[in-house]
Amino acid sequence: MGALGHRGPDGRGRPVTAAPVLAPDSPGAPPAPRRRLPVQAVLGLAGTVLVAVGLSFVGLADVLDGTGWVPGCLLAALAVLAATATSRGLRLPAVLAPLFGAGALALVLTVLFLREPALLGFVPTPGSLARAAELGREASGIVAERPAPYPDATALAFVASLGAGLVTLFVDTVLVALRLPGASALGVLVPLLVPALVLPGSVGVAGTAAAVLAALVLLAGARRWGAVREARTAAAPGTWPRALVVGAGVLAVTLLVPGFVPGFVHGAFPQGSGPGGDRAAGVGPLRAVGQDLRSAEQQPRLEYTTSTGEPELLRVLVLDDFSGAEWFPDSTGLEPGLDGLGPGALGPGAAGGEAPERSIAVELRNWSERWLPLPWAPVGVTGLEDGAWAWSPQDLTVHGERVPSGGSAYEVRAVAPGPTSAQLREAPAAPRTPELAPYRELPEDTPAALREAARDRAGDAPTAFDQALALQEWLRSEEFRYDVDAPPAQGYDAGGMAALEEFLATRTGYAGHFAPAMAVMARELGIPARVAVGYLPPAEAPGQEPFGDTAADGGSFTVLPRDAHAWPELWFEGTGWVRFEPTPGTGDVPGYAAEAPADGGSAEGEGASEPTGEPTAPPTPASTAGPGESGAPSAEPTAVPTPEASAAPAPAEGTGPARWPLWLAGGLVAALLALLAALPRTLRARRHDRRMRLLGDAGSPAGARAAAGWAEVEDLAADHGMGRTAAETPRAFVDRLGATVPAAAAPLGRLGRDVERALYAPATARWSPDAGPEDVAALRTALTGRGGPGARRARWLPPSVLRRR
Repeated sequence: MGALGHRGPDGRGRPVTAAPVLAPDSPGAPPAPRRRLPVQAVLGLAGTVLVAVGLSFVGLADVLDGTGWVPGCLLAALAVLAATATSRGLRLPAVLAPLFGAGALALVLTVLFLREPALLGFVPTPGSLARAAELGREASGIVAERPAPYPDATALAFVASLGAGLVTLFVDTVLVALRLPGASALGVLVPLLVPALVLPGSVGVAGTAAAVLAALVLLAGARRWGAVREARTAAAPGTWPRALVVGAGVLAVTLLVPGFVPGFVHGAFPQGSGPGGDRAAGVGPLRAVGQDLRSAEQQPRLEYTTSTGEPELLRVLVLDDFSGAEWFPDSTGLEPGLDGLGPGALGPGAAGGEAPERSIAVELRNWSERWLPLPWAPVGVTGLEDGAWAWSPQDLTVHGERVPSGGSAYEVRAVAPGPTSAQLREAPAAPRTPELAPYRELPEDTPAALREAARDRAGDAPTAFDQALALQEWLRSEEFRYDVDAPPAQGYDAGGMAALEEFLATRTGYAGHFAPAMAVMARELGIPARVAVGYLPPAEAPGQEPFGDTAADGGSFTVLPRDAHAWPELWFEGTGWVRFEPTPGTGDVPGYAAEAPADGGSAEGEGASEPTGEPTAPPTPASTAGPGESGAPSAEPTAVPTPEASAAPAPAEGTGPARWPLWLAGGLVAALLALLAALPRTLRARRHDRRMRLLGDAGSPAGARAAAGWAEVEDLAADHGMGRTAAETPRAFVDRLGATVPAAAAPLGRLGRDVERALYAPATARWSPDAGPEDVAALRTALTGRGGPGARRARWLPPSVLRRR
């Protein structure tokens, strides 16, 4: 090894210091090396993260009713920060802090939400994971069933707390461990996605302002407590540009993201379908009908057999509140248990008359609703597992607290009252009772075109029944066209009054438009009306193979998404709720509704299979069965392409939209673990690149360049298990390292001579380093070429990132 400099009292040269460190304030000094944060700074940064995360969740106040979710979010954030701050305060290896935070989050979630299956009430077990999955499915069911704001439910509080803990862990790791305050601000944008996607007004002023403030708090806190890569200065260069970038990011989430993330229909940019499947979360039932009809994946929803051998029209839920931007069923006012379900509680009106009883045995397949499919009119349901079932006295629907699992089976007994057109025509006007009042109400935003059309087309008919027939005949006439694809393409997919106004202007849509249009016009004429959503009886299309097995013997039928349908139900004194069929292309209308109104018009024969108009894309086959009548299936083509005869197998239990919170949480955890695994290598690579840029910069001071190259020599040696001892001079260190890797002896000599000049040359001396980035690269290659476990450790877990600097 060549001489490194002047020899002195130590026998080799001048007296040397133990570590070649230049004074940070001296001319030509490199940037001050990063050191571990003192305890005061650790606590200050923990408080900064807590304040920022709390502000970022302000936007959720408009999404979740009540404040029951707040304590869980606060405790989750506190637990994560307490664990990470403790790890750093004890000077444990940096990679342990995020792991401690993740463990603390699991512990607090177990204590708050998963205690029953946990060991000793706080140790997670496989049962705890199963309970967490169950809570995730419940939360998904709530989101899919109704629009925001969502009720104060335990399942939603669990998901919010999990999200708060993960966001806190991300912000804390990126801010304190990586010291990237600008990147940490991305964490406070994540909670904005929820209100941006599900609220009609997006995030709102308060949520947006709080998120911007949270990001600025992170930037200011990082500068104040030293969580930055450059040394703190009074000018704090780069703060304002970063603040502007963060503000722009918040506005992007608020205004732009909902337009690029389909699947929610209540946000500022509503979309018709979601990325996670054929049925998006948060989609109203009428829009969901269109999604099912358009779906290319026709997996069975359910299978059933009937005692009559004939297929059934199945009602799932009923819509009677037309005031919202999206119409959802009302899950309030339900009677617990199913013992009282029967014909004596049909709500306003009664089925009337003696009707034969029939039975239907149902087995659910790919089912994602809390409402059960039932024939009209159910008088008893048996075989259901415990699911906190309840039923609606107003519309005889059955609702559960959770989505029933795949394979759930039950049996329904039902009656099929069959009114005649004469009975309905002779029925007196519906009384003005409080029970019927909600079914006549129309919101102020009801389009004037709908009101005028109701009066023009049916206002002169002599009876309410003739008025209903006139509305049905007009909607099925040649003036209207059935098309399931045009509404979403033109931005008026089914949902609320706004969609109906555009539908009436274009006169093109599907059952999700025709059914509510007739119900709204019926209310305008004073006839109590509502909309039912369910499934038509499965049937074969002409010239095509059936989707599933439709056995004639035993009456076994498979219901697919293509069978989804909506229809209006109108109330008649002495009979109760009666189904009509205004959707053109639906083959058979109920017998009582197949004639023309009394004031004339072209009559349709009983069970006519063709509508008055000729649709471009006929809907799913219709049935004459419904509220007030049973009937036979028709044979009409559907609006979606027919797959091969063998239907795709039903998915395994638990798959589908109901698991999206768990998939989201799993994805976030996986991303965090990947970040933690790559953290040491990332930090090491960034440090190496920074030093090499300085070493290769001919315009930088010579002392700073030499110190940067020498620091890289020390770190490379430490990473490969040959680190410099405190008593070892630069010359002795270079000699030892050169003997171990002879291929790098010459580069080491140049790097050693440069650092000795930086240490001992007069401040006024002018010189230029002999070594360059290529010398460091040669040393790195030589050390890596030695192979073995040390080389792998140096690549993925370099010890130098844990050294105090």
